Amino acid sequence: MTKKVFLIPASANENLETINDKLMTLYKCAGFKSCFKQKDFIAIKIHFGEKGNITHIPANYFKSLINFLKIKGGKPFFTDTCVLYRSERSDAVKHLRLADKHGFNLQETDAPVIIADGLRGRNEIEIEIPGELFKKVSIATEAVFADAMIVATHVTGHIASGLGGAIKNLGMGLASRKGKLRQHSSVKPWIDGPKCTGCRQCLIWCPENAITMNGDVAVINEKICIGCGECLAVCNFGAVEFNWETSSSDLQKKMAEHALGAVINKKDKICYFNFLINITKDCDCFGIVQKPLIDDIGILASTDPVAIDKASLDLVEKNAEKSLVSMSYPALDPMAQLQHGKKIGLGSLDYELVII
Repeated sequence: MTKKVFLIPASANENLETINDKLMTLYKCAGFKSCFKQKDFIAIKIHFGEKGNITHIPANYFKSLINFLKIKGGKPFFTDTCVLYRSERSDAVKHLRLADKHGFNLQETDAPVIIADGLRGRNEIEIEIPGELFKKVSIATEAVFADAMIVATHVTGHIASGLGGAIKNLGMGLASRKGKLRQHSSVKPWIDGPKCTGCRQCLIWCPENAITMNGDVAVINEKICIGCGECLAVCNFGAVEFNWETSSSDLQKKMAEHALGAVINKKDKICYFNFLINITKDCDCFGIVQKPLIDDIGILASTDPVAIDKASLDLVEKNAEKSLVSMSYPALDPMAQLQHGKKIGLGSLDYELVII
């Protein structure tokens, strides 16, 4: 079935009032009003940005929409989950403090923040899905209990999946710690000895102490490794290797199945915004200042996560005259998550682009 994806041109250089107005225009044109009822708890799933990241979606982009939802009797709140690796977002206390510093607070947005999987990422509900790899997936409790959801995604490249889009925002972003571990279970890195300088950064950042030193060379214990990719992210010498040809595709399929678990109890109660603004090589989990890969394109809206991600990839390629992965991680194929998403009923690859 062909799904509509709405595009409104937009840029990070525009003022907040203009961006707020454009989001409200998309909300109305895409027919999102029907997704929400009076007294609904409305989760706004977003990435608050790692410490040091400045290209995540700003909190005050949503102020007009939040006020509108509240006037209509809804109860909107921002939400995300704890991460596996050592980070300012690895537990709810640090995560809430970081979100507050980045403007996600009542004073700036008039919406509270709730960490959906609790203090340490273990608050979860097992959700039954018609998956191929899983029959049940572990999803953050408050994401399940929310009546409706707005999925706001900053589209980027991604170190493990090639695309950080709506599917990744749902699948990785709303899985509990157990769910995240299941997704990463096949991602097992190793150290290329001749490239290792013995700097020990991977030891410092490994959340499970799975890395030790054999003389001046780091060694990863595969039995302990959880596949979070933190060692790859912090190695400046290209010494950490992955077999992405198999592990990335498997990870993406698991990610799509967890995404299905995050939305399966909310039929016709979810809407999606993909921000094709400040598109960077890596996702907002990286605590560094990143330079955008291409000029800003705009904001997309749809009720279908697969369709909006496919439109995002196509628009990037059309505007840049090259694909997102060719500018970020050429060895990866992000279509794996989209094709599997279609296969399991998460959404449609066929879409009609409506430009506003």
